[in-house]
Amino acid sequence: MKKGRVCSVLTRLLFSCLFLCFSLSAQVANNTTLVGTVTDANGAVVNGAAVTAVNVATNDTYTGTTNDEGSYTISFIREGVYSITVEHAGFTKLTQKGILVEINKTVRTDFSLKVGAVTETVVVDSVVPPIATDDASLAETISSRAVVDLPLNGRDALKLAATTSNVIVGPKSNPTGVPPGEDFIGAGQREITNSLTLDGITIMNNLITVTHVVPSVDSIQ
Repeated sequence: MKKGRVCSVLTRLLFSCLFLCFSLSAQVANNTTLVGTVTDANGAVVNGAAVTAVNVATNDTYTGTTNDEGSYTISFIREGVYSITVEHAGFTKLTQKGILVEINKTVRTDFSLKVGAVTETVVVDSVVPPIATDDASLAETISSRAVVDLPLNGRDALKLAATTSNVIVGPKSNPTGVPPGEDFIGAGQREITNSLTLDGITIMNNLITVTHVVPSVDSIQ
């Protein structure tokens, strides 16, 4: 198995916290996902409900349908604040607003539909659950403000990873090494379990657990 494809807790911890997403018009690869369960007022699951998620900032729209268990999954979406609407014949349309979705996170939003006409719409503000039960990964996100304000030696954006909990710069980091590059250790894992990605594409050297790619601070969000 190639090292660049080995997954670990560090995969999401390191590059979720760096938030390395270039401002491209095309959708980039990621693991950002919306999930949830749709039920009626009695708690019975609702199959075949239409789910529409809209990114408030970009107006990107993603759609899905609940399965026989009343569950929906919408994968590979952009990060941002979302409005999610669920509708099904015989029930009132329900919209939840203000759902914060961070990159490479799985965000759950459940719906309970009430009997009524589809032309009726109920809008509620989203409440963030205290514990995420759909994703066991450990992740931190560094804000764009922190990227701009924190001092960076050599303007190396990767160094921001070391400002998060449980991540340190690895001993193999050497700008003049053979091969040159940086590596990191996170969540008590060995360096060999690293999987460093930029916009969903691996930037690992396949021969050793380092990366020679140094994203510009000005090009990341």
